[in-house]
Amino acid sequence: MSLFLPPTASSMPEWVRKAATTVNKLLERQTFTPLGTAPANPRIGDGYFDTSDNKAKIWDGSVWQPLW
Repeated sequence: MSLFLPPTASSMPEWVRKAATTVNKLLERQTFTPLGTAPANPRIGDGYFDTSDNKAKIWDGSVWQPLW
């Protein structure tokens, strides 16, 4: 399973492409690193599973964005 990026993906912000790549890798492994607090010094596209609210999150460069 992977995220579909439309043909116009080149016009998307870089963080969206990086986040999609990270999500695809996480889905391939079918696991997210469960943590009680967000990782320190994340890079755009980094992800983890937040055990405090039971949501997978991706770093967009300024905030952790929940995937659902």
